[in-house]
Amino acid sequence: MFDDLRSAAAAETESMQSEPRPSLVERLPLFSRLKPQQRLILAFLLFMNVAVLGCGCLMVFDRIVP
Repeated sequence: MFDDLRSAAAAETESMQSEPRPSLVERLPLFSRLKPQQRLILAFLLFMNVAVLGCGCLMVFDRIVP
């Protein structure tokens, strides 16, 4: 079962490296229509959303005091 594990893993990583992965812009057509500045603003808004929700969860579970 474990006889050729190392060679199988090496062969698998070589095959994965030879195939180029499409970028996020290519995979999601919504992002292909946005300008770079719009993508930056969208990423910033997503970051702020996660930060505010994370701080809210910390306050709810009494990990920090408001």
